[in-house]
Amino acid sequence: MNLEENEAAKSLDVEAEKLCQWAAARAGVIVIIPMVGTIALVANEFYMIERMSKLYGYDLNEKSIGAFIGGLGGAFAGQTLATLIPFPPMQVPIGVAVTYAVGKAAQAWLKNGMKDSAENYKDLFKVEKENAKKMLVKLKDNAMKGMPLGDESKKFKF
Repeated sequence: MNLEENEAAKSLDVEAEKLCQWAAARAGVIVIIPMVGTIALVANEFYMIERMSKLYGYDLNEKSIGAFIGGLGGAFAGQTLATLIPFPPMQVPIGVAVTYAVGKAAQAWLKNGMKDSAENYKDLFKVEKENAKKMLVKLKDNAMKGMPLGDESKKFKF
Protein backbone atom coordinates (compact mmCIF):
# COMPACT_ATOMS: atom_id res chain seq x y z
CA MET A 1 0.00 0.00 0.00
CA ASN A 2 1.48 3.33 -0.99
CA LEU A 3 1.28 6.50 1.08
CA GLU A 4 -1.77 7.84 -0.76
CA GLU A 5 -3.69 4.57 -0.32
CA ASN A 6 -2.67 4.45 3.33
CA GLU A 7 -3.98 7.98 3.91
CA ALA A 8 -7.25 7.14 2.13
CA ALA A 9 -7.67 4.02 4.31
CA LYS A 10 -7.03 6.07 7.46
CA SER A 11 -9.60 8.61 6.34
CA LEU A 12 -12.20 5.86 5.87
CA ASP A 13 -11.40 4.50 9.32
CA VAL A 14 -11.84 7.96 10.87
CA GLU A 15 -15.23 8.32 9.17
CA ALA A 16 -16.25 4.83 10.30
CA GLU A 17 -15.27 5.69 13.88
CA LYS A 18 -17.42 8.82 13.68
CA LEU A 19 -20.36 6.67 12.55
CA CYS A 20 -19.81 4.26 15.44
CA GLN A 21 -19.71 7.13 17.92
CA TRP A 22 -22.74 8.79 16.32
CA ALA A 23 -24.81 5.63 16.47
CA ALA A 24 -23.71 4.88 20.05
CA ALA A 25 -24.72 8.39 21.13
CA ARG A 26 -28.09 7.99 19.41
CA ALA A 27 -28.53 4.63 21.13
CA GLY A 28 -28.31 6.36 24.49
CA VAL A 29 -31.23 8.56 23.47
CA ILE A 30 -33.49 6.11 21.68
CA VAL A 31 -33.07 3.07 23.91
CA ILE A 32 -35.21 4.63 26.65
CA ILE A 33 -38.21 5.37 24.43
CA PRO A 34 -41.04 3.32 25.95
CA MET A 35 -42.29 0.37 23.91
CA VAL A 36 -40.14 1.02 20.81
CA GLY A 37 -36.67 1.73 22.17
CA THR A 38 -35.20 -1.70 21.54
CA ILE A 39 -36.62 -1.90 18.02
CA ALA A 40 -35.35 1.60 17.29
CA LEU A 41 -31.96 0.59 18.73
CA VAL A 42 -31.65 -2.26 16.23
CA ALA A 43 -32.78 0.02 13.38
CA ASN A 44 -30.10 2.49 14.49
CA GLU A 45 -27.50 -0.28 14.16
CA PHE A 46 -28.81 -1.18 10.70
CA TYR A 47 -28.47 2.46 9.60
CA MET A 48 -24.95 2.63 10.99
CA ILE A 49 -23.82 -0.50 9.14
CA GLU A 50 -25.60 0.51 5.93
CA ARG A 51 -23.85 3.88 5.95
CA MET A 52 -20.51 2.33 6.89
CA SER A 53 -20.80 -0.19 4.06
CA LYS A 54 -21.08 2.69 1.60
CA LEU A 55 -17.87 4.20 3.02
CA TYR A 56 -16.04 0.99 2.23
CA GLY A 57 -17.58 0.71 -1.24
CA TYR A 58 -20.32 -1.84 -0.60
CA ASP A 59 -24.07 -1.59 -1.01
CA LEU A 60 -25.45 -3.94 1.61
CA ASN A 61 -29.11 -4.79 1.84
CA GLU A 62 -30.99 -5.34 5.08
CA LYS A 63 -30.74 -9.12 4.71
CA SER A 64 -26.93 -8.97 4.67
CA ILE A 65 -26.84 -6.56 7.58
CA GLY A 66 -29.32 -8.67 9.54
CA ALA A 67 -27.27 -11.79 8.88
CA PHE A 68 -24.16 -10.07 10.18
CA ILE A 69 -25.87 -8.79 13.33
CA GLY A 70 -27.56 -12.16 13.86
CA GLY A 71 -24.19 -13.86 13.44
CA LEU A 72 -22.93 -12.08 16.51
CA GLY A 73 -25.38 -14.37 18.29
CA GLY A 74 -25.96 -14.42 21.98
CA ALA A 75 -23.38 -11.75 22.68
CA PHE A 76 -25.58 -9.28 20.83
CA ALA A 77 -29.05 -10.69 21.47
CA GLY A 78 -28.86 -11.08 25.23
CA GLN A 79 -27.61 -7.61 25.81
CA THR A 80 -30.09 -6.07 23.41
CA LEU A 81 -32.92 -7.86 25.23
CA ALA A 82 -31.65 -6.36 28.49
CA THR A 83 -32.59 -2.95 27.11
CA LEU A 84 -36.24 -3.99 27.39
CA ILE A 85 -36.06 -3.52 31.16
CA PRO A 86 -37.42 0.01 31.68
CA PHE A 87 -34.58 1.33 33.82
CA PRO A 88 -32.58 4.06 32.01
CA PRO A 89 -29.47 3.78 34.24
CA MET A 90 -29.14 0.23 32.88
CA GLN A 91 -30.59 0.73 29.39
CA VAL A 92 -28.35 3.61 28.32
CA PRO A 93 -24.95 2.03 29.06
CA ILE A 94 -26.02 -1.24 27.46
CA GLY A 95 -27.47 0.43 24.38
CA VAL A 96 -24.42 2.66 23.91
CA ALA A 97 -21.85 -0.11 24.46
CA VAL A 98 -23.61 -2.71 22.32
CA THR A 99 -24.15 -0.28 19.44
CA TYR A 100 -20.53 0.87 19.48
CA ALA A 101 -19.30 -2.74 19.58
CA VAL A 102 -21.58 -3.77 16.71
CA GLY A 103 -20.20 -0.87 14.69
CA LYS A 104 -16.58 -1.76 15.35
CA ALA A 105 -17.20 -5.43 14.51
CA ALA A 106 -18.99 -4.41 11.31
CA GLN A 107 -16.13 -2.08 10.41
CA ALA A 108 -13.61 -4.91 10.72
CA TRP A 109 -15.87 -7.22 8.69
CA LEU A 110 -16.23 -4.64 5.93
CA LYS A 111 -12.50 -3.86 5.89
CA ASN A 112 -11.84 -7.58 5.49
CA GLY A 113 -14.08 -7.68 2.44
CA MET A 114 -16.93 -9.46 4.25
CA LYS A 115 -15.13 -12.77 3.69
CA ASP A 116 -15.68 -14.16 7.18
CA SER A 117 -18.86 -14.94 9.04
CA ALA A 118 -19.88 -12.64 11.84
CA GLU A 119 -18.99 -15.36 14.33
CA ASN A 120 -15.34 -14.52 13.68
CA TYR A 121 -15.97 -11.04 15.10
CA LYS A 122 -17.55 -12.06 18.43
CA ASP A 123 -14.32 -11.58 20.34
CA LEU A 124 -13.79 -8.16 18.79
CA PHE A 125 -17.41 -7.30 19.69
CA LYS A 126 -16.69 -8.16 23.34
CA VAL A 127 -13.45 -6.15 23.42
CA GLU A 128 -15.10 -3.12 21.82
CA LYS A 129 -18.05 -3.34 24.20
CA GLU A 130 -15.60 -3.04 27.09
CA ASN A 131 -13.84 -0.14 25.34
CA ALA A 132 -17.21 1.58 24.93
CA LYS A 133 -17.91 1.24 28.64
CA LYS A 134 -14.68 3.13 29.32
CA MET A 135 -15.73 5.87 26.88
CA LEU A 136 -19.39 5.93 27.96
CA VAL A 137 -19.59 9.62 28.86
CA LYS A 138 -17.82 10.66 25.65
CA LEU A 139 -20.04 8.41 23.53
CA LYS A 140 -23.39 9.26 25.06
CA ASP A 141 -22.67 12.99 25.07
CA ASN A 142 -21.55 13.10 21.43
CA ALA A 143 -22.88 16.34 19.92
CA MET A 144 -24.01 14.53 16.76
CA LYS A 145 -26.52 12.32 18.59
CA GLY A 146 -29.49 14.40 17.44
CA MET A 147 -28.56 14.26 13.78
CA PRO A 148 -30.34 11.69 11.62
CA LEU A 149 -28.04 9.34 9.74
CA GLY A 150 -30.24 8.73 6.77
CA ASP A 151 -33.80 8.01 5.80
CA GLU A 152 -35.25 7.23 9.19
CA SER A 153 -38.63 6.51 7.64
CA LYS A 154 -37.13 3.38 6.05
CA LYS A 155 -38.57 0.21 7.52
CA PHE A 156 -36.12 -2.58 8.18
CA LYS A 157 -37.30 -6.18 8.37
CA PHE A 158 -35.77 -7.97 11.32
